[in-house]
Amino acid sequence: MAVTIVPTVLANTEEEFGIKLKRLLAVSDEIQVDIMDGKFVPSQSISLNKIPDVSGWKNKRFEAHLMVENPGAYLQPLAKRGFHRIIMHVETLNERMFKNILAQCKRYSLTPVLALNPETRVQKLLPYLGDVEGVVFLGVHPGFNGAPYLQETAGKIRLFVRECMNNKKITPNKKIILQVDGGMTPETISGVVAAGATRINSGSYVSNAANQKQALQLLQIAASNSTVKTSKPRKSPRKLIKKTKPLSRH
Repeated sequence: MAVTIVPTVLANTEEEFGIKLKRLLAVSDEIQVDIMDGKFVPSQSISLNKIPDVSGWKNKRFEAHLMVENPGAYLQPLAKRGFHRIIMHVETLNERMFKNILAQCKRYSLTPVLALNPETRVQKLLPYLGDVEGVVFLGVHPGFNGAPYLQETAGKIRLFVRECMNNKKITPNKKIILQVDGGMTPETISGVVAAGATRINSGSYVSNAANQKQALQLLQIAASNSTVKTSKPRKSPRKLIKKTKPLSRH
C-alpha cells in the first residue's frame, strides 16, 4: 500500500509561519499545520488568528493538528480558512463533546481524525473509532519540534491493529488510516510502516533540510522499501524444516 508523506509547519511567529509555508508549498500537495495553545502542551505556536486563509491553493490540501484543550473552538475558523482535515487529541474529549465536534465537522465539511499521546492507552480510542477517518500515533512527546523519537511507537501501532482494527465489533467493515507524527526520518519510518502506518507526518527532518524536496524523496524511498519487504511472505525451505527442530517463540 502506498505511503503518503505530509510535511508539517510549526511556527511561533507569523513571519516564521509564512517562510515555512512558502517553502513547503513548493514541494508538497499536502501540508499539516501544528497549533498549540500552551495549555494542552507546554509550548505555544502561532495563534489561530494569525494563520492565513489557505483556500486559495485549490490544488493543495491542509490538515490541522490541534494540540489544544478545546478543539471544538477551532473548527469553524479553520474551515473558513480552507482546512480539510482536523486532528484532535483523544485526551481532550468525552463522548458528549465528541458528538458536538462531529456535528460541526459535518456542518463545515471537515474530516475528523483522532491523535493520542505516547503514554495514552489505545483503548481510550474505542468509543470514537466508528466516526473518524484515522488515528495519529505520536512518535514523540508533543509540543517541541525535533523531539527524540520513541522506539515503542511501532509496537503501539501493532497493539492497536490487534486489539481494535481486527475487532469487527469495534470497527465493522471500516478502514481506519494509521498515521504517525513525530520523529520520522529515513531510519525510523520503516518500523512504523511495517506496523501498518500509511500516512506519515514529518516536521523538523523536512523543514530544516536544505533541500526539502530531496528530504521528502528520501522518506518516500525508505517507506516504499519497507512496504516491499513486509508485503512478501517469507517461505522456509522444506529441506531446512525437516532437518531442524522448531524454534521456540518468545
